[in-house]
Amino acid sequence: MLKNFVLATAVATGLLGAGTFSVASADETEATAPSALDLQVTAVEALVIQYQDDAAGLQAAVEQLVINAADPELAAGAVLVVFDNSQNPAIRAILARNTSLKDAAGRGLGAAIAQIGVTNPDLATRMSAQVAADGSADMVASVETGTNERTASIATSNQENGDSQNDQDNTPENVSSDS
Repeated sequence: MLKNFVLATAVATGLLGAGTFSVASADETEATAPSALDLQVTAVEALVIQYQDDAAGLQAAVEQLVINAADPELAAGAVLVVFDNSQNPAIRAILARNTSLKDAAGRGLGAAIAQIGVTNPDLATRMSAQVAADGSADMVASVETGTNERTASIATSNQENGDSQNDQDNTPENVSSDS
């Protein structure tokens, strides 16, 4: 527990810096306010800390983060930043210690892309292209694995639902006659 607190503090310190607080004008505040990507990166880094010893938990958490994000493309970009190019020494240390986390995050991102593809195929296509363009080779492979696994799960679920509908009697209650 203390270890997680220390790492969370290190992450926050790494993102916020050790600057002093001062009163700033509106223009200065806008210039120093964290970007939307920075905020998503912070959320992904918090997941890395929380699930640093639980790759399966991280996979599910990344999937849910991306699916539930206001901007899933931005969230996907944050996942790529954290796992392919983290600038945070605490996160890099965690990822070096537990190498399965990167694969888990990629699988979670891939599963999210597959889930999003059910209702918004254009968004899923853009997200897949983003991974292909910006992701490392091993991240791309993990995302593809996660996408394929989730797609197979969705197809199986749809097939089971379709089979149960085929077993139902679809005969109309009132049969029309030619008399």
